[in-house]
Amino acid sequence: MTAGPGDAIPSKAPGIEVNRLRELLDHGADVTVLDVRPAEERGEWWIPGSVHQDAYRALRAGDASALAGISIPTTAPVVAVCARGRTSAIAARLLRERGFEAVSLIGGMKAWSLAWNMAELVGPSATLIQVRRTGKG
Repeated sequence: MTAGPGDAIPSKAPGIEVNRLRELLDHGADVTVLDVRPAEERGEWWIPGSVHQDAYRALRAGDASALAGISIPTTAPVVAVCARGRTSAIAARLLRERGFEAVSLIGGMKAWSLAWNMAELVGPSATLIQVRRTGKG
């Protein structure tokens, strides 16, 4: 996907790839990352700037009201995140039913742990390329 930050998430998309989310966050796009994992998992590591709602067990149990009390902006797309992407897909579906533009992070935090980006510094006699691991546990 090569859309710019203003084209954050295509409508009706069930999921978003890790690299696309990283690009959006790197460019300061208006997107809410909603982490639905249990608090103990969230406490280990998370995507910077994400919002947490410990809804994992309720979502897995099929509780349609699992996200009813959540307070997130309705004006920005939402990317739901869990450990592997299955439970966040349920969260994204429930949010779409409530009118949110919502998708799931494909592969969840497991995929996020493998996200990389590069920084390039061009000097007078050499170019330095630094490869950085975005998702660190």
